[in-house]
Amino acid sequence: MRVAWIGPMPRKGGGASGVSNQLLQEIDRHGSVEVDCYMPGHAASLPEELVKLKHVRFFCEPSSWEWGQWYSRNRLMSFITGQVANLRCENRLARKLIAAHRGQPYDVIYQFSHIEFSAIRRYKQELPPICLHPSVHAAGELRWHRQERQLARTCEPFIIRTVERLLLTARYIVQRRHIKVADKVFALSRNFADNLVEDYHVAPEDITIIPNPIDLHHFTLDVSKKDSSRFTLLFVSRIAVRKGVECIVELSHRLNDLDSEVEILVVGDKSQWSDYTPLLRNLNTRMARYIGGVNGTGDEMVRLYQRAHMLIQPSRYEPFGLTVGEALACGTPVVASNKVGSAEDVKREACRVFPDGNMDALELAIRNLLLDLRNESKAQSIYQLCRHECERLFIGSNIADRLLAELTSTVLSRPAVPLPAMSHQEAVRKA
Repeated sequence: MRVAWIGPMPRKGGGASGVSNQLLQEIDRHGSVEVDCYMPGHAASLPEELVKLKHVRFFCEPSSWEWGQWYSRNRLMSFITGQVANLRCENRLARKLIAAHRGQPYDVIYQFSHIEFSAIRRYKQELPPICLHPSVHAAGELRWHRQERQLARTCEPFIIRTVERLLLTARYIVQRRHIKVADKVFALSRNFADNLVEDYHVAPEDITIIPNPIDLHHFTLDVSKKDSSRFTLLFVSRIAVRKGVECIVELSHRLNDLDSEVEILVVGDKSQWSDYTPLLRNLNTRMARYIGGVNGTGDEMVRLYQRAHMLIQPSRYEPFGLTVGEALACGTPVVASNKVGSAEDVKREACRVFPDGNMDALELAIRNLLLDLRNESKAQSIYQLCRHECERLFIGSNIADRLLAELTSTVLSRPAVPLPAMSHQEAVRKA
């Protein structure tokens, strides 16, 4: 099977780029699949382990966009101009993909991370089946941008909020139209699948659940690093809209009676288009502290997970939530809202789930988990269960197997239609 892969440049660490890195390595081990990756960025920035893959090729398109220029001096301009630069790269990559397909047809096109199509959309009738595997959708971001408008007023100026709303609305309109072009959609969780059905009217039978993998070699179990003298409650997230930052601030005051034995550690930075860091000025500093962003590609994040006694993930909307899987891999139990996709199937001893936005339920879940962790033997059992659950649900080899099975099934249900023969130069010019 020949696969044309469209997605972000893979890198070591977390996020969509880290997931892409892991999936490509797992797929290469099968040996029966050829993957051509079309990605914006410089080929020199590819991780060394990917360059050595036998069955994966990379077609990269560098962008002229740079930090420190007039168009990238503030986060909003950076976000807007960066999106435009990526779109231009994707259009050039699409022309390369069409030309390659005319020479040797692909069996399926797999688009990872985002929903919007570029130039290939106009060739839908001549192309092989298209499968989308998005990480997020604009309708979800837009919904919470609207619902948190009172909260955002305390953090961001009017002009920023207005431009953000316009951008999200534009993306929502485009995505709602483009997603209908796909033959199959892979959702990261049942929650996310329900969102896509409700917001974009995707047919339920066209959606399959395929979660993100977790790098079990990078995120490892080491319970000896958990200090028993004081419990660490870890919050790792972008400090931005829909992440439940305000819940953490309120929680730091609700747990004030535990300040001598509990510490809340807040880790993360603002996103390019949303900044809720001003909310953290109201943290109860007797028991909570903000340490800023941490490089997800190094070992510092792993050490934080290993030392923590629990992860708190109160997101109001979270299609997956890699932090939950990463914490579980390091033996750290989780308290998450029922909107966090990666928490759906984890055994409740390892992941306590509370109703979204219910602060009483969140506080109770944390206090009950603390009671369990004060019992040393029970705590050790929970730590081991966390690792087991991550291996059961998010091991990369199993998820790659599921992804390839679904791609194969899609190909068999709708064989590829070769494009009319023409020269390479004609194909590039027409695309």
